[in-house]
Amino acid sequence: MGVFEFDFLAPEWRRVADRIERIARTWAINTANTAVYIASFGERVLHEGRHASLRGIWSNWNRSFESQPASFETPETEAEICRIVKEATRLRAVGGGHTFNASPLTNGTMLSLDRYTKILSVDQATGRVRVQTGIRLRDLTAALLEHGLALAVQGSTDAQSIAGLLSTDIHGTGRDVGFLSSNVLSLRLVDADGRARTLHPRDEMFHAALGGLGACGVITEVEIQCERAYNLRKSVEIVKRDWVTKNIDAILEEHKHVSFYYVGGVFTESVRMNVWDRTVAPPTPLYRLHKMRLELTDMLVSGYALGLAKLLDLSDLVANLGLAFMWLTMNGHSTVYPAREGFPRKLFYRHDELEYGVPYDTHQACLDEVFAYLEEKRFLTIIEVRFTPNTSESLLGPGVGRRTCFIELAPSLSIDSTEVFADVEKILWKYGGQLHLGKATRAGAREMAAMYGERFTRFQRARREADPTGKFVNDFTARLFTGVATTEPSVTATSSAEHAAPIPGLQPITA
Repeated sequence: MGVFEFDFLAPEWRRVADRIERIARTWAINTANTAVYIASFGERVLHEGRHASLRGIWSNWNRSFESQPASFETPETEAEICRIVKEATRLRAVGGGHTFNASPLTNGTMLSLDRYTKILSVDQATGRVRVQTGIRLRDLTAALLEHGLALAVQGSTDAQSIAGLLSTDIHGTGRDVGFLSSNVLSLRLVDADGRARTLHPRDEMFHAALGGLGACGVITEVEIQCERAYNLRKSVEIVKRDWVTKNIDAILEEHKHVSFYYVGGVFTESVRMNVWDRTVAPPTPLYRLHKMRLELTDMLVSGYALGLAKLLDLSDLVANLGLAFMWLTMNGHSTVYPAREGFPRKLFYRHDELEYGVPYDTHQACLDEVFAYLEEKRFLTIIEVRFTPNTSESLLGPGVGRRTCFIELAPSLSIDSTEVFADVEKILWKYGGQLHLGKATRAGAREMAAMYGERFTRFQRARREADPTGKFVNDFTARLFTGVATTEPSVTATSSAEHAAPIPGLQPITA
């Protein structure tokens, strides 16, 4: 819903006015974040959920979802967490708020882990580290580096909490490893009765909690197997799409980590390839400046130019000019980073995300159909493509049970993505896609059962064991896991996840 109403205008002018308002709001947020990023020399941005105590409103990172919980709790001990959970009627836990759907929202108790952030133990000899899960990824990786350690897998942003990363089965892109869950040795989980227990990979609940979106309880502590600290050489190349298609197997075999950025909605011959390989070389002098240059270039192209191109109907010109600009400023550039700086980004344009993992063997056919649809609709969006082996420990993660290609659409919120996301999601379902639960979706319990089969049945069994009365359920998780709406109120949404309304004809399931 926009700030201004344009009911007095004719429909065609109302659409133009709404699009201009979307662009203005998105550009304002992009500009504020860019200013903070530059002023802090690349250390800070405003990409986190926040609770406005005077209004009592919690909103997510890109200000597209908000709700007014009856109680906002920030415990500092596990005993407090257990008490809060036990006494609550409805409860959702939140971390960094880097979500693209309504999963954290509630009119009951919202439990923030922002004060539950201690590193409990570090064993430098074995690399085993135990932490409270409210800690942000940026703070954990900085502390690990002081001990000569690093994580094997990290997310695209370091503003997320460890609990949030685990609850959505965070993945990277890798030849040998791809999921943080594959390095989790144990975790502590508080169930709906307020009881905390330690879980290990031999426990079914361990696998249900990883990727379970908080539906099985609150993950309070985690023990992670870390590695010796390492450096990454990140290289950027602008390459031909046909070359990628013909050589993808060899590319993934040659490099430890690879991702691709395509421009969807127009035909372009080129694609941006990002490569990370481990190296014994020291970090590049002034590597922070190199990183800032890349991120500011991405903001200019994705955060400003693509939204304006849609408004002015200059999509082909701007997309190709953007790739040409990247070729001039990025192509062939290589920078060595400490591991904690090499993977995650700091600065993001205000955008929405739809992401699924599809089987590697059929990913090219799926990509081709997605590209064709977006070109038909003239819908401009960045499409990120990543890859992982079959190493997830989750029951419901987007890459469980198979070698996976992840396809992510990330359009600016200056564009209304509702219809396109709904249609693309159907294409991804057609190719056996599995949902990333932190992203926008129209999926319901029927689709989840079709995606995950027996894994979904096992998850439902574990979920009901941990939460027999539905304490951890809100409208979003109810739609995904039960197909039955709750009595939670409507939430404010300005992203394409507005299409997360119940799907017509969806029936409850008993799995």
